[in-house]
Amino acid sequence: MSRPHLLQIVPSLAGGSLARTTLDAAHAVIAAGGSATVASAGGLLVPELLRLRGRHLDLPNSRHPLWARLSLPARLAVRLRDGDVTVVQGRTPATVWVARAVARRLGVRSIATLHRPFVGVSATDRFVEHRQARADALIAVSDPVARDALAQMPSAADRLETIEPGINLDRFNPAAIRVDRVIRLAADLRIPDGRLVVLCATREGRDRLTLIEAIKRLGRDDVFCLLLGSSGAPTAFEKALERAILQAELQGRVQLGPYVEDMPAAYMLADVVVATGGLQQGFSRALIEAQAMGRPVVAADGSGAAEAVRPGITGWLAIQGDAASLTQAIDNALSLTAERRGELAHAAQAHVRGRYALAPSNARLLALYERLSDTGG
Repeated sequence: MSRPHLLQIVPSLAGGSLARTTLDAAHAVIAAGGSATVASAGGLLVPELLRLRGRHLDLPNSRHPLWARLSLPARLAVRLRDGDVTVVQGRTPATVWVARAVARRLGVRSIATLHRPFVGVSATDRFVEHRQARADALIAVSDPVARDALAQMPSAADRLETIEPGINLDRFNPAAIRVDRVIRLAADLRIPDGRLVVLCATREGRDRLTLIEAIKRLGRDDVFCLLLGSSGAPTAFEKALERAILQAELQGRVQLGPYVEDMPAAYMLADVVVATGGLQQGFSRALIEAQAMGRPVVAADGSGAAEAVRPGITGWLAIQGDAASLTQAIDNALSLTAERRGELAHAAQAHVRGRYALAPSNARLLALYERLSDTGG
């Protein structure tokens, strides 16, 4: 059986769930004796990839899928001709399109990883999404994503499997977090003393506007809501969030924070963690991490994130886009007694250990990489 050389093509390694999942896959291949290369527009996690002894190829940061499909495959194939790549994986519809073209030039197999349901509005977006069906193998990150993929691409049924991302339970272990880390991060994030903290670690989704409305409805001066931001300059939507906070007169109670790399310490600051990706969210890594840290969680019912929650046991589900429902779910979490909070933490950690440990997830990925590497292009 050959040792795989995995090439992953992603938009960037600027942080967040997709970038972290990309590094986890690279680490798994390298630890098994293979090689890993990531092609992206760069970002904060590139040094971590290099420390793992992975390779990074810089790509231009283009948001137009047609331009990327026409320009990148030939350039990447030339740079990788002597690199012994055995399998190519894309993690967004546009990068899957590029990955398949690169794989064909190199004479190897390609993988499409489906991180969310089909959400394309324009004809171009829908076209690119459906091109994913041409990959040699497809991975859905959750059962809701798999069901959506089968509805959209029934011809891919025999090549589709669900492999939920795992998390590093050594990293997300409350017993391993020093108090000084938490204190330092609280100061950096300017979290007021003596407040109950609602943490929104999801850096996307218009439901963050719903969360702002929910905090206003909650009407509690002892609650502080922190919305974590992206790693670069503020996006147009983040600026819209700032305006919404001002219009709701929630200054000092809701705050848009920076990108945070030390998420284990961030979860230790939280009394409840809310996912706001909505129905377009195929999986919420943040909710898994938060439960591993023993924190109550809230997600939208019917979303991929909701699949990770045991309602009433490890967290609560709110009606999608309904501020009143979200307010009630947050209030339920904040009203837990100390005894009930301890019971929830125990249940949440057991839930994550049983379903979302990194090793079983990596083992399934490695089996797929090795199978495709052995069959060739």
